[in-house]
Amino acid sequence: MNFIRSYITTGCVLFLMLFNAGAQSFIIKGKVTETGTNGKVLPVPGAVIQYHDSVTENTDADGKFSIATDGRFPLTVIAFMTGYESDTLIWKDDSFKEIRLRHAVALKEVEIKGRQDGLAYSTIRTLNVEKVTEKEILKAACCNLSEAFETSPTVNVAYTDAVTGAKEIRLLGLSGIYAQLLTEGIPNFRGIAGSYGLYFIPGPWMESIQITKGSGSVQQGYEATTGQINVEFKKPYDEEAPNWYINLFGEQNGNMEINLSGRKQLNDNWSSILMLHGNYMNGNQDLQKDGFLDIPHARQLNMYNRWHYSNHSRLESQLGCRLIVDERSGGQYEKPANNLLRQFTSDVKNRRAEVFGKFGILYPESPGKSIGNIFQFTLHELNSRFGDRIYNADQKTVYLQSIYQNKIGSNHEIKFGVNYRYDQWEEKLDSSSRLITESVPGLFSEFTLNHNEKWTIVTGGRLDYHNLYNWIVTPRVHFRYNFTPMVVVRISAGNSFRVPNLYADNIGVLASSRTMVVEQDIRPERAWNFGCNITGKFELWGREGSVNTDFYHTLFTNQLVVDRVTAIDKVYFYNLSGKSYASSAQATINYELITHLDIRI
Repeated sequence: MNFIRSYITTGCVLFLMLFNAGAQSFIIKGKVTETGTNGKVLPVPGAVIQYHDSVTENTDADGKFSIATDGRFPLTVIAFMTGYESDTLIWKDDSFKEIRLRHAVALKEVEIKGRQDGLAYSTIRTLNVEKVTEKEILKAACCNLSEAFETSPTVNVAYTDAVTGAKEIRLLGLSGIYAQLLTEGIPNFRGIAGSYGLYFIPGPWMESIQITKGSGSVQQGYEATTGQINVEFKKPYDEEAPNWYINLFGEQNGNMEINLSGRKQLNDNWSSILMLHGNYMNGNQDLQKDGFLDIPHARQLNMYNRWHYSNHSRLESQLGCRLIVDERSGGQYEKPANNLLRQFTSDVKNRRAEVFGKFGILYPESPGKSIGNIFQFTLHELNSRFGDRIYNADQKTVYLQSIYQNKIGSNHEIKFGVNYRYDQWEEKLDSSSRLITESVPGLFSEFTLNHNEKWTIVTGGRLDYHNLYNWIVTPRVHFRYNFTPMVVVRISAGNSFRVPNLYADNIGVLASSRTMVVEQDIRPERAWNFGCNITGKFELWGREGSVNTDFYHTLFTNQLVVDRVTAIDKVYFYNLSGKSYASSAQATINYELITHLDIRI
């Protein structure tokens, strides 16, 4: 009884304390204005209101603000805005306030010149991100995503084989299946689209590419083992982008391309962009003169349309769709001299449709606070034939995500959210078939701790439930320390989880006569990635340069082994028994030797 009486007394005291604190909380509203040249009173959007020495708020598009105080008066408030004289005020009550700012004395015109690097390395971001800008992409005038990495020291791209025409990237020494491919933050081109997804993003559509090395953010899922590659498309509201664009390309080996785009600002709120791509490759490239194509014939039609809405204060949204038709044929292009012999050819047809949308809520009165919602629905059909071997597959994907982020105090940040992914694969290889359904709800959280802009630590974790493999826990951590504003060290560690797709991940095997042997139930792949990055920027003889060094180690706790060595007529698939790891070290030096001439080592 004494325990219960003490418990009730303590609860009453806490309730009274909370009630008293709530009773003394005041919301002060006001508006920041200026006097225009015609004498009219105009609002000042984006002005900063600082109180309690460090707490700040910003005015909205109408110059209005709202601040919360504990009721202690008088309250010292400072209002300031670039181009205006700051004003210090003493408030004695919570009545509506109007602050009138005056323009500062005009300064003489100052000309600032800058240059855009092809590869940009940040000394501020906590994650190790290499940005491939439009300047770098333009070095390959006729390209798709696979060819955009030709000048990148980080990502290597190669054909898996000449028959299928499939390409794969290699990041940190490992196959591209261990790097997560994103389009504007949405996981994309997974499963059966993985082998040909690099062809599905034309170069003229891309605004930039961000390559995150090592463990990425938990926000996009649990699959990134060696990193993430995120593609940003051209924006409908970008005023620097041309309203109309046409690009034609042709070469003597029969490769032709056309790219068209149109951007329209419909009104103050709505804008749209339409991009079209066509590719036709029908030349017979056969440097070995063996009657087999070195590069398959290809035909592609690609359409992308996006609509963007903004009310310039609180709501941001976009909605879009995409259609892809891609066909490739390779193998033996000349019939054998002996008509009794067979002709070995391959045909691959991809049909893909995407519908996606984003809806965001902003809080101008609380910078850093937002709610974002994402959805994407995808249908993909793959029909292929390699000689007499037929592989057909259909994939349906649903991706949903909702995320909330906000600042804690003036320096720290927290984000958390939920997402759901549904995948259904139906595959048919010769006379066998299988149906796989993955349903994965999950939640994630990420906390960013900043200390005087000197160091930052980002800790994140995911908890997902897989309908086939139960609970999945994915922890990740990133640390940044700036020795100087121009020299930064980053350290990262994280875990990843991936469900392998036997056929789509190894489509090159289908082009051989080998039998595919699955000896046991294949388990998901799990790995740890540990990394260190040192980035330094310098100026030599009045010109800028940078040095970027990476050290990464990937350690698999389970991996799918594709054994092509044990037998010449079979390919064995089995789970890892023993150790599997990859270590990667790289140093890159960029320097502007003379104007318009950069060197990269």
